[in-house]
Amino acid sequence: MTVLTERLHLARLPLNPFSQEVRDDLKDRGSLHRRIQALFPDQLGPEPRAAARILFRLERTDRSATVLIQSAIPINRNALPHDYTTADIEYRELTPLLDWAQAGKALQFRIDANPVRAVLPRLEPGQKPPRGKRVPLQGQDAVDWWQRKAERAGLQPHVILDLEQPAATARREGSRRIALRVTRFEGTATVTDPDALRDALREGIGQGRAYGLGLLSIAPHRT
Repeated sequence: MTVLTERLHLARLPLNPFSQEVRDDLKDRGSLHRRIQALFPDQLGPEPRAAARILFRLERTDRSATVLIQSAIPINRNALPHDYTTADIEYRELTPLLDWAQAGKALQFRIDANPVRAVLPRLEPGQKPPRGKRVPLQGQDAVDWWQRKAERAGLQPHVILDLEQPAATARREGSRRIALRVTRFEGTATVTDPDALRDALREGIGQGRAYGLGLLSIAPHRT
């Protein structure tokens, strides 16, 4: 698979709560995923999300909902329904931020993730190990999971806040619904490996990236 470009773009979409399309998408992360995929060209090969490095995160308050879309190519806003957003879409080029994130830099981070661990059944002699059942993690186990992921992503966390979010629900084939547990991790960290950090920013972290999980956001930390 050929990645289109190493540039990264970020679009911030303030969603219109009175739009029927928005209400439908907020109920089903699969529907929201398809809405976002429609903002990109069709000729991206068999794995369009990976080819365009598409990651997104849904951020909600009691009164508003916003979608952040990170990608290697800009979105086509004309593919959105006319009443889908409540204000102008904000755009940002992330390449300067990636260039800034050198070893020793202090930053703030945020990510919605699905912390899990694989539980393997007992095996008979000679039996091939299965993939294992994924068990959601909570509390300190979830924080420890993020600590490990962050260190592999070139970060040394100093402060980690873990905030439970509403589950990411979606309807899959055969009308079967799935629900992924979502924990938002945010805090401060120091960059230890810039290359690993850039890879994590481009690729995302953990499971559920098609459902709005795994997008790591950073910003310079100023005391």
